[in-house]
Amino acid sequence: MSEQEAPEVLSSLFEALLAYQDTQEGLARVRSTAESLWGAAWRQKLPSALEDCPEDRKAKVKANIDRALTYERAASVWAEASRLLDPRRAVDVAQIKPRLPDMQKWLAIFGQPGKDLFAKVQQRVAEAEANPSGAMTVAGTNMFGLTADQLWNFDHFMRLKDYYDQTISRTSARCVHLGGLELSQYPYFGYILDLLDEILTFGGELLGNPVYRPIIQARYKGGEPALRKVLAEFKKEFEDNAPPEMLPDEDSIEEIKNQLGALAANEPEEEDIGPPPDGFVGSLCRGRLPNVRRPVFRAARFPWEKCRRRRRRARGPSRPSKCR
Repeated sequence: MSEQEAPEVLSSLFEALLAYQDTQEGLARVRSTAESLWGAAWRQKLPSALEDCPEDRKAKVKANIDRALTYERAASVWAEASRLLDPRRAVDVAQIKPRLPDMQKWLAIFGQPGKDLFAKVQQRVAEAEANPSGAMTVAGTNMFGLTADQLWNFDHFMRLKDYYDQTISRTSARCVHLGGLELSQYPYFGYILDLLDEILTFGGELLGNPVYRPIIQARYKGGEPALRKVLAEFKKEFEDNAPPEMLPDEDSIEEIKNQLGALAANEPEEEDIGPPPDGFVGSLCRGRLPNVRRPVFRAARFPWEKCRRRRRRARGPSRPSKCR
């Protein structure tokens, strides 16, 4: 970066720090601006921005620098904890267990969602410690007897649900800042409906296949009854707010075919209605129906032909016809 560009970027950094909030958007703005100044060492260099900060803003900038660095560290721990919950990954108990107190401290910054995530990590570590032979191995086997795709389905559902809870919390706050909007009036409410639709799809897969029952009982708080209750609430919310094109048809194509097939099977057989009326067979043999007027098809005139005739008539004055 040139010396002329540095003051402008530093000014943008101060603006980002003054407007900073503990959100992914606020952190991304501070991080991208700081990286353009200091590269990968932006975390260590960020406090040095106070040297060029105006005196009347220095206190707020310093406080927000501390908040941004704390939130960035907590977000990295959140990402690490989420990776530990991936059923396809091996859990190194000897490496993870000593770090649990530090992980708990950072995840507590996110409130109840952070506490719930840490509880799941604790449970995962305890299961791996109690049953080392049943933990995830390189070969891809697991204690629940699921395939890699089935494990991914369950893990993806859990991530979707956590992400949905965070999205609703964040969107509700945005609606308050936008003047007390209803959640359904939020400009990007359609994205929330898409997220709900995907959650219902994967949740239905989990409840519809008995192979998921052991992992639901072990990994989902409250087990299968709690999952059914949550999905029922999500389904009602989706049906109450989704436009008609997003709702499933009441009767699928196969159901309609089955219904039509049942009607055809129950329909009585046609009986003999007697000989045809006089002249009917003869008319058919001659290729026409009796007393039925055939439609007369006329060649349609194309619009451009009409335009040509009009243009030809408009080229000169009409000549009077000579009477003979």
